[in-house]
Amino acid sequence: MFTTEKYIVFKIDRMTVNNGPGLRTVVYLKGCPLHCIWCSTPESQKTYPEIAVYPDRCTHCGYCVPVCPLHAIKLTKETVSIDQTQCNNCGKCAEVCAPQALKLLGKAMTVEELLEEVKKDTIFYKQSGGGVTVSGGEPLLAPEFLKRFLSACREEGINTGIDTCGHVPWENIEQVLPYTNFFLWDIKHMDPEKHREFTSVTNQLILSNARAVSKAGIPLYIRIPVIPGYTDSDYNIKATCKFALELPSVVRVDLLFVHHFGKARYDSLNRVYPIADVPTTSNDELQRMKLLVESYGLRCSIGG
Repeated sequence: MFTTEKYIVFKIDRMTVNNGPGLRTVVYLKGCPLHCIWCSTPESQKTYPEIAVYPDRCTHCGYCVPVCPLHAIKLTKETVSIDQTQCNNCGKCAEVCAPQALKLLGKAMTVEELLEEVKKDTIFYKQSGGGVTVSGGEPLLAPEFLKRFLSACREEGINTGIDTCGHVPWENIEQVLPYTNFFLWDIKHMDPEKHREFTSVTNQLILSNARAVSKAGIPLYIRIPVIPGYTDSDYNIKATCKFALELPSVVRVDLLFVHHFGKARYDSLNRVYPIADVPTTSNDELQRMKLLVESYGLRCSIGG
């Protein structure tokens, strides 16, 4: 059943409650076809491992400097930094950095290795009705790897879900349908041109794929990122609700509120945080949006 093929996993979160029913282990794969302005996980965007820098953790031991084959590391009494134009993300510096001031984000794993990791939480799946959710990035960029992993989970009796932006060829989705219990389906904006402006692609493929998945009878959780000034208009919420009503397998609409936890991740990768000036949404406003969604006869949750 298993092969030696590997894919890059950048994080595994355990005991999560907002990524499908029950307690779930979430596996995050690297690589995404979208470039959302509000993305909170910049480490998910590229398909290869990357070195993140956390200067506050640095003890100035100096072990990282001589092992860098490209001399990309600069160490002073005050801080440590990496010249990203020189770094090839080989990870040698992270291997010798005990305090993890330099950390390699992304590890190549086989299906068998990944399955052994998620099986550690089997008791929690059984007690809570949970399972494994594969997220990203965009997990459907690796359909064959994903299919083998989900199939292996199902053979172990583990409930499986996919968190997707939906912007992938239909054949990528079709081959994982037999092994998927549900989809968390992001709909960023219902206006195709605004969707392109905010994410770099239109929403046409995303919406058509959602229709096809629902027609196949797979449960869908529609997720709307509520980003002030971008996606939080009543027009967009209403349009998304009307679309959700077209999909017979929709379970619920989730409103995902903006947060700024991603800023530190951008800093660690030496990238500009694009939504630093975007305010958070008040609880009163989120509750108002929830009532708006529910006025369409749809179930709604804040935060998933």
